[in-house]
Amino acid sequence: MTPLAAQSSSAGFVLVLTALLIDCLTLASANTAQHDVYRITSAHTTRRGWHNGRRNLPFISSSAVSSLVGWEELMLNTRGGSTVEDDEEEQTAAADVDNELDVEESSDDIISSSNETVDETEESQPRNLTFTATCRNDGSAEDPDGIPTRWLDMKKGDREGAKEAFETHLAWRKEFGVDTILERPHPKFDVCKQLAPHYFAGRDPHNNVIFVQRPAHVDFELMRMNNSTIDDLLLHYVYVIQYCWNIMEPAPDAIMTNVVDMRGSSFRQMSNSEYIEFGKRFVSMMSANYPGRSYKTLIINAPTWINVLYKIFKPMLRESTRQKIIILKAGEEQDTALKFYLGDSLPDDLLSNGKPKKDKRDMGTRYYMPVEEREQCAPGPNSEVEFEMREFCKQQLALHNETLQEVNTI
Repeated sequence: MTPLAAQSSSAGFVLVLTALLIDCLTLASANTAQHDVYRITSAHTTRRGWHNGRRNLPFISSSAVSSLVGWEELMLNTRGGSTVEDDEEEQTAAADVDNELDVEESSDDIISSSNETVDETEESQPRNLTFTATCRNDGSAEDPDGIPTRWLDMKKGDREGAKEAFETHLAWRKEFGVDTILERPHPKFDVCKQLAPHYFAGRDPHNNVIFVQRPAHVDFELMRMNNSTIDDLLLHYVYVIQYCWNIMEPAPDAIMTNVVDMRGSSFRQMSNSEYIEFGKRFVSMMSANYPGRSYKTLIINAPTWINVLYKIFKPMLRESTRQKIIILKAGEEQDTALKFYLGDSLPDDLLSNGKPKKDKRDMGTRYYMPVEEREQCAPGPNSEVEFEMREFCKQQLALHNETLQEVNTI
């Protein structure tokens, strides 16, 4: 539910593996493959926020999800969240970005009595939160077709393929107002955090963003209790990823370390039709719109069947992608690997010997308990990164005279 991706399509990679096995069982008794197109309900992106409409937009071909051949195509396109070329040297550290804002002020128009007054004036001015599909140093300015380098890498230099994929991406952004999603109020932030446990834990030793997800604990019953939908959850992921790659880590070549915690997963649970639908739509959205964002993907607390499925799909993956995916079982070896890859940002609750916090509820329901003070932050669901993102969301809500929706757990 990576992402977000790789960005965040890492968790989606696991969801696809799970869903595929279920589909294999049902395909045997089917005479023809269904050709449903997986859609996200269109959202009318007004200044007042997200309002679900009745129109639907197909944004990935049904051939990618309707048959075994389609599954292979989807897996090859996703590649575990990686889209860099095999022969390229993998990025191991995110580039430092100079994001300073030069402000020219005329002494004839503005007279400041002190530096404090200037700071207060700057803070009171609205911030530009419109982020387009291209940015400085992403290769689009130098490209004859305006295509960012990551999209050419995704298609292994196939210019026509990259152009088509990027145009589809631009249409998707326009349909869902992705460029301005951070400007709009997001009252269901806390609700979505509870529906699907995910968080930015901090940064790894290479300064890459760490994104943790628990795909086994997507709670569809809680979703209904809070009048929410899969569409709401998918748009929330877009919000989170847009925040990540535009505010938290805006470098065009920035990458992340994904941790997919399979704790609590069961075959029965993952055969749920809603879960499979969400997994397919999630991985389609992320692989089609956020390519080339993966550094490593750690699948931890992995059940035996994950290893079985991975062996089936391993031959379809590039060697560079195989090197990115690490599957671990709970125990000392897994703890050692987590300490190595995550460093000081390793959350205690990911350790096999970690003790659950007293205020944490059962992992099958809510464990996202937001803190209100920065001093309460610690690596994990309430990292400083998560605190800052939630504060950002609250500030945007305040500008629209709205507040966070309370989560109904009864």
